[in-house]
Amino acid sequence: MKITIVVPFENAAKEVPIWAHDEESINFQSDILHAVRCTSSFAAVELRKYIERTLSECSVEFSSSQPESGVFIKLEVKNPGSLDGVFRLVPEGEGLVIEGSGRTGVLYGAYELLRMQGWRWYGLGQDGEVSPQLVDALTLPENIREYAPSMDIGRGFDFEGMSKDSVELYLWMARNRMNLAAFRPATTKFCEKLGLDTKTGGHIFETILDPNREMPSGKTLWEEHSDWFGLPSSGVRKKGNALSTQVCASNEDSAEFIGKELIKLLKTQWKNSDRVDVWGPDTWGSTCSCEGCKKLGNGTDQTLHILSKLRESVNNALAAGELDRKVALVMCSYEGTSTLEAPTKPIPANLIDSGDYVVFYPIKRCYEHSLFSPECDRNALYGKELAGWYKSDGNIPVMLGEYYNVSKFEDLPLLFTECMARDLKAYHSLGVRGMTYMHIPLVNWAMRTLTQALYAQLIWDADTDVDAFLDEYFTDWYGPYADDMRKAYSNIEEAWLLAASWRAWGASALTSLRSWDGAKPEKELEVDSHLGDSKQAISKGMASVSLLKEALEIIEKCYALEQTAVARRTPGSTQVAVNPVQARKLEQANKYAKHLGEDRRLLIYGIDTMALMTLMVQYHQALYDGDRELSESTWRRIESVSKNLDSYYIPIRYDESGPGFESLDALTRTQLRELIYRCMKHRGV
Repeated sequence: MKITIVVPFENAAKEVPIWAHDEESINFQSDILHAVRCTSSFAAVELRKYIERTLSECSVEFSSSQPESGVFIKLEVKNPGSLDGVFRLVPEGEGLVIEGSGRTGVLYGAYELLRMQGWRWYGLGQDGEVSPQLVDALTLPENIREYAPSMDIGRGFDFEGMSKDSVELYLWMARNRMNLAAFRPATTKFCEKLGLDTKTGGHIFETILDPNREMPSGKTLWEEHSDWFGLPSSGVRKKGNALSTQVCASNEDSAEFIGKELIKLLKTQWKNSDRVDVWGPDTWGSTCSCEGCKKLGNGTDQTLHILSKLRESVNNALAAGELDRKVALVMCSYEGTSTLEAPTKPIPANLIDSGDYVVFYPIKRCYEHSLFSPECDRNALYGKELAGWYKSDGNIPVMLGEYYNVSKFEDLPLLFTECMARDLKAYHSLGVRGMTYMHIPLVNWAMRTLTQALYAQLIWDADTDVDAFLDEYFTDWYGPYADDMRKAYSNIEEAWLLAASWRAWGASALTSLRSWDGAKPEKELEVDSHLGDSKQAISKGMASVSLLKEALEIIEKCYALEQTAVARRTPGSTQVAVNPVQARKLEQANKYAKHLGEDRRLLIYGIDTMALMTLMVQYHQALYDGDRELSESTWRRIESVSKNLDSYYIPIRYDESGPGFESLDALTRTQLRELIYRCMKHRGV
């Protein structure tokens, strides 16, 4: 079968493979024509690559014009300046027109056509692909199909650590129609080609307003401008805790200084970034109590006032030609910056006019209940305040920032399938039009592959039939082991329903354990209402360990069966594919073994971590109760589990202050190593 891919630029027949990788020479903001040509050509190259792996026999060629007869796929951009991701598949004669609102829409349309053939990109790289059986002809739609994202502000991830950078991940994101990534210098152009907006910044005030920062006068910032820092409720500013209170929002001089520093960053190290997080200090402190700030309103109103001043600075720099690109400013609604409460005053008009927005971060939320469950004491406040953003005067867009891999979860084998299916649709119904989550892992996804794949699907289409999606996922990913693995996943998800109660920032069992000195306690360990009391927490922890061990037994059984099956399929001598059919068989030969093996490894870490946490709570309780027999037997089990954890690594932790990463042993990764040392000291070891 001959297939023509039409890229409507002169000399496309020869140049498409070159244009597809020409991103480094293009200014994607000002050179719209070449931006469209580059992304369209990349879409064409992707189509050819996968069509050749779909059809048993075919020849695929590129052309500038539509052929008079035969099968063709035409890539057509209707609005060259748009990056909205909207597209249509329009049947025409023997072929198909992929009609993108902009160049991103054309790329998404190409991947949608490949989905129709049976291609899926659940995980990273070729191992993360699911390929269809070889066929003789392409499946094309019979009628016009139209597509638009449910979450149109942004669909992506928050990234910690400058070394968290991956061409493979960004390509996975584009194939799954995501459009918001981290700004990383080495991959900025690649992201732009894929239609990904890049975001940078964060808690930038902590650097810009460092009290020890040396000023041109020779004085420190604190010595020169102590009034720029928030006034604590005590009425006395002190350098030692200058950033424990949010900055003084009513001080015009400090706002001007921050604005100038922001422009410097946007002209230098952030010069290619599309969006900038502008967050206050992550202090979990109070707001400025000066009279000027009190008049501005609550902490959120005060931060919106600062953001409005920074928007003025950015707009003035654009008008003066200091900046050559529009940049969105992004505020967080979050306890750590005293901005969780919905605003009480009108939203500043310049923020609305400029497309700036807010990300709502429920960092301590419970995953057992909906964010809007009034009976959940963890979530009730979050649901109330999120809804409050839609009752405020004016209308500023709100994204939702979830925590499916928050740092306290330490790469644990967590699943949020039921939670996402329930919550993301509810967010969209409320009016949320963007999603991000902290923090995407780059390697060893294991069962978290389902989290990434379902998350990507729901933020594209909030009305996805989740049951049908799961049926397809388990069949695609595990083949003959689909039913068994669905049971294993159910156990894992149930076991970690109270993950936040065990390991959240703030009130959690982990927080209480880490604050214990290891000696005989004077009171029971403090846990939240979801865990009940210490004895109930021990019971729930042991139940979770049992569920996880049952899941491991299922995976071990499936893994052993698949290992045997792979060995039986393996040829007795080296085999090299000589045709597409053989190549397909070789590349898919041991995919189930890879998936099951990765699940097995991460689950072992999960079991060890949950067991150690539970045992530490039990040891604390036994010491408190004066039960020497139980405390000694529990300690022996702690020694055994911790020794096991100390024998293997958990892949990578990223350095948040700059480039760099490290690989920690699993015991350190649990955050309980120091507590074990403290307990040993008090035991007289």
